[in-house]
Parts: sequence; C-alpha cells; structure tokens
Amino acid sequence: MKQLKLALGSALLASTMAAHAGPTVGLDPTGTGAYTTYADLWTNVTDTALATGFIPGLTVGGPGGALPYLTELRSQMVIGTMTNSNIPALVTPAGLNSTFEISKVVRFQELVDAQTPTTAHFTMPATQSAAMDVDPLHAGVQNLALYLDRIGPGGVSKAVPGNGASTVRCYGQGVTSAGCGGIGDPDGDGIMILSGHLVFNDASFTASGPVGTGSFDSRFMIDYVDPLYLDIVSGSVFSNKITGTTNVPSFFTPTSMWDGAVPTTVPFLKADSSDSFVAVPEPATLALIGLGFAGLALSSRRRGASSMGGSPMAA
Repeated sequence: MKQLKLALGSALLASTMAAHAGPTVGLDPTGTGAYTTYADLWTNVTDTALATGFIPGLTVGGPGGALPYLTELRSQMVIGTMTNSNIPALVTPAGLNSTFEISKVVRFQELVDAQTPTTAHFTMPATQSAAMDVDPLHAGVQNLALYLDRIGPGGVSKAVPGNGASTVRCYGQGVTSAGCGGIGDPDGDGIMILSGHLVFNDASFTASGPVGTGSFDSRFMIDYVDPLYLDIVSGSVFSNKITGTTNVPSFFTPTSMWDGAVPTTVPFLKADSSDSFVAVPEPATLALIGLGFAGLALSSRRRGASSMGGSPMAA
C-alpha cells in the first residue's frame, strides 16, 4: 500500500509538471501586437562567452581548499531557429536574420563553490552586483536583455555569430547601444523587448590541457516585456530557461566580446544553447503538486518508521 502511494505521488508530480512544461511565446517582428509565430523552443546560433575572475588550477572546498569565490560571465546569443513542439514543427519566422534579428545579452556573477585543477562547478551568489545590470530602465539588477533589431535595406547585422572579425555584438548598454561604430540600421541597434534577473544557475566545466568542455542551466525571471513584440503575459510565462554546452577548442579564438572586452588570461568559451519557457502553474495545479509532495513525504516517513521497528500508525 505504501509503495502504491509512493508510485501515485511520483506519477502525479511527473504528470503535473510535464503538463505545464514548454508554453509557447508569440512573436510579432513588426511591433504591432499581431503575433504571427508561436514557439516553445528558440535555438541560438553558436556564440561566445567570457568568464572573468576565474582562477585556473585552484582547489576550492574540501580539506585545505580555498573558499568559494565570485566570477563574472558575459555572453550574447542570436536566435537562429524556432520550434513549436505542440505541432510539432519548425516555425522560424520569415526574415529572421535577413530583415531582422533577435539578440540576447546575458551578464551575471557566478559563484565557484567547488574546483580542482581540472574541474569547476558554478552556482549563483545570493545577490548580483549592480555592474551586471543590462537594463538600467527597469528596477533591480537585470541579468538578461532581449533585443529586436531591424536590418535595413543595404544594412548589415551588428550581431554576426562566429569567430574572427566583425563578431562584436552591439547590445547591452541600455535600450540601444552606439558603441560599435560603422553604419547601423535606421532605427539604431535594437529595441529592448524583454529583460529579467537570474533565479537559478548550475554549471560545470572540465579541462584537459588547452581543451575543455562544460554544460550550463541558467534561468531568468522575466521582469519586463514589450507586448507589442512578445506575447508572454497571455501565455502565463514567467521565466526563460537557457541550457547548453561550452567548449574551449584550440581553433575557436575570437579577438573580442560583444562589448569590446578583450580577454587576458581566460579564453573565450564557445557556447551552444537553446531557450525554453516556464509557465506559471494554475492554483489547481499548485494544489496537485502539494498533494503529490505530501504523499511522497508521508510514504518516506512511514518507510522510516518501519525500518526502525516502529508502527506505521505512529507516523
């Protein structure tokens, strides 16, 4: 009976969470609120990321190890494709990266809470420095900013992904940025259509000489959205989840970051990632989740009582 309750509790939690995973987000590139594309997965083009403050070769944690310390991560992403798993189908809007682009800037502090000479684990600190803010127009430290940039006739993208010259992204300084020079679009370097702050981060990295690989899971609570471009409110979306892998292969050696920063002792990371969205559970769903957790907890308590020779009724 107890095993049955445990199974039911686990199944309830799994089905409830699965039923509310991956809501779609509507997009209108024209900024008129007439959403033409709904997707629940945005795939980013390969981009660069830069970790500053990281100390290679250090041992953190364990007997004799150093204390956890702060680093900073900066990255930029250009949306390449969009997918709607409810159809399922690739629903990339016409004109993406030819007449307009969607770029994302990420900047936040990470806490190195465990490290060996060849591995490192990163989590999030209790607070974020104001220097990490990518949206000074909205309250709080926003670690994520999303821009829509129209590529005018004869214009070129200022967010070219890849390695080498002309890969500096021109976003992150307020609503628009004028720091990259050259001939830009008629409407500047982009309109901010979303911003948010970091609420979860878990990343790891393993190195072998000059080559290394890692993975990350970063989630951002959405604090601002422009409803003329994105249908997020009606979809009850409340956070953006970015997951992916990082690599430091020897052939990936860009010379500068999106904001012009040049690394010194820490190499650029090659990042491949995708964005999904998390919905706000309805009250009834929250109640079901609560019941599921209660069932799991009760079953665990009863198993513990039985293993100690006590009566299940005593729990």
